Amino acid sequence: MSLHEELNRIGHEMLSRRVRAAEAVAWQALNITPLKDETAEQILARLRFSAERNHPDLIIRFEHSRQDVYRLAEGCGCDPDSDGYDDDHCESEEGGEYLCGRQYLGTVCGNCETEDGPSWRPDRYEWPCPTVKALDTPAAPEPVR
Repeated sequence: MSLHEELNRIGHEMLSRRVRAAEAVAWQALNITPLKDETAEQILARLRFSAERNHPDLIIRFEHSRQDVYRLAEGCGCDPDSDGYDDDHCESEEGGEYLCGRQYLGTVCGNCETEDGPSWRPDRYEWPCPTVKALDTPAAPEPVR
């Protein structure tokens, strides 16, 4: 088996494990039965506790999800009268800033804060952040004694 095929196989196995974990958490969320006098907040806490205990990597990946960064439309330099301008410029989901979809700057972690990140988003780590990199780095084998 070639190195390329082996890397594809390993990547597929990692993705399959994550999908199964996500399916297990979703199944539990859809089938959870409230305890007597349990509030929605208590149900949520119980569900999260179970997910953190049984699938900690899934929770960490969710909390450290990737966030795409685009240039602000006001300084992008695009011609507002050009074809497709309205299709490529829209309001962001967070903060209501108007963004240029033609000028993708990169990807950052939506959770990790830093003071020396990329110039286009110095308050965030580029994604994958150190936390996600640690999950993706295989553990060193135990030394044989």
